[in-house]
Amino acid sequence: MNLEFDALLKNHTWNLVPSSPSQNLIGCKWVFRVKRHADGSIERFKAQLVAKGFHQQPGIDYGETYSLVIKPTTVRAILSIAISVGWSIRQIDIQNAFLHGHLSKDVFMAQPPGFQHPSYPTHVCKLNKAIYGLKQAPRAWFSRLSSRLLQLGFHGSLSDTSLFIYKSKSFTMFILIYVDDIIITCSNPVEIDELLILLRSDFAVKDLGKLNYYLGVEVIPNAHGTLLSQQRYIVDLLKRTKILEAKPVSSPMASTTSLTAHEGEYFLDVTLFRCTVGALQYLFLTRPDIAFAVNKLSQFMHKPTALHWQSAKRLLRYLKQTLTFGLQIYRTSCNTLQAFSDADWAGSRDDHRSTGSFCIFLGNNLISWSCRKQATVARSSTKAEYKALANAAAELKWLQSLFGELGLALSTLQLFGVTILVLLTSPPTQSSMLELNMWKLTSTFVRDMVAKKTLNVRFICSKDQLADLLTKPISSSRFA
Repeated sequence: MNLEFDALLKNHTWNLVPSSPSQNLIGCKWVFRVKRHADGSIERFKAQLVAKGFHQQPGIDYGETYSLVIKPTTVRAILSIAISVGWSIRQIDIQNAFLHGHLSKDVFMAQPPGFQHPSYPTHVCKLNKAIYGLKQAPRAWFSRLSSRLLQLGFHGSLSDTSLFIYKSKSFTMFILIYVDDIIITCSNPVEIDELLILLRSDFAVKDLGKLNYYLGVEVIPNAHGTLLSQQRYIVDLLKRTKILEAKPVSSPMASTTSLTAHEGEYFLDVTLFRCTVGALQYLFLTRPDIAFAVNKLSQFMHKPTALHWQSAKRLLRYLKQTLTFGLQIYRTSCNTLQAFSDADWAGSRDDHRSTGSFCIFLGNNLISWSCRKQATVARSSTKAEYKALANAAAELKWLQSLFGELGLALSTLQLFGVTILVLLTSPPTQSSMLELNMWKLTSTFVRDMVAKKTLNVRFICSKDQLADLLTKPISSSRFA
């Protein structure tokens, strides 16, 4: 606590001023947490002073609060590039990051508990800089960091605002920002050291060395390239849910499973179900194999039944069986994007909406995937397919833009589907104007890319359709 308080004073985080009835005074509290290494061992104990931001009032002591973070797809795409060409990949942490953000509105806070000034015990803190807990703190920090990077010659990506790019004749550097956890990769390792020297003039930068543990994901080099694993996260989850000693299974959901909101007794421990499914959602980062099962379970958060909890426990047992699974980033130089698109028509027993999915590979590396229930009911399997196709095509276009900024020349884009050629040549019959316009936009968008020879559209048979794994429960034999 003393170290944290001294850091706040050294940073000139506030000035003490007399209290006034006109001030919207917010409180604060000390929060204690344990920071761990990748292997789970304790790195250090940490105390943070956190403002009670829920007392803030919009327009009075805060305005805009939204702050972006790096997209998981961007991280996977850049790691795929950096690993294939052998670039240096480093990780840094900015200590007390939120304390560097400047505030645009006056914020008044009570003095920290246990650290009231003996001469001015009734004074309050007028904040000069952001502090943890303020609604605008993440946005203020990102604004400060991005401004400094722009001064150093970086430019922000148009495809992902949390990605910064520097290009010169001698080297290229990418910076990926997730709040205060930052990945830097560069064609010349020496330039990373030079950058850190410049950043240390403004921030307390901690060099964590080679990337090995990022946002709960272990980064493990192997003979084929690099494995992204959440094994320790899974073990912790299995311990919390008392499934660690349960019998494992070979698929995340039985192929005969058809969940609905109206069958089974109400599951009493709603908090346990919601916490478990919420924790499973974080595994999306490296485990596309559980995407459909988690998506399905997430549809019953409001009122889970015993059958839903039984399916959740089966998924946990599958994770026990596949503890060592992760996302393999292969050391490959292929610059072809391949997308697989599919839909399960009217798969929901409750509202008959379809589930659309896609998965996209850069060479052999899976970098993007989606499993999502469609927003409206599709009146035919064809309509469900072209809604899924639209999402896949949009993601391909976005990735093409991202790789263009990164300087990677893509040889071609390939889109695979079971009925894809029919979708692009035959308008849907008996359609509403909205559905017809959707088909026109999708088909025109894709056919325009085909005409420019930037996209190859190909038929693929159902048994080879990889996106099918993200739309419905699959038998254990096929899932393997």
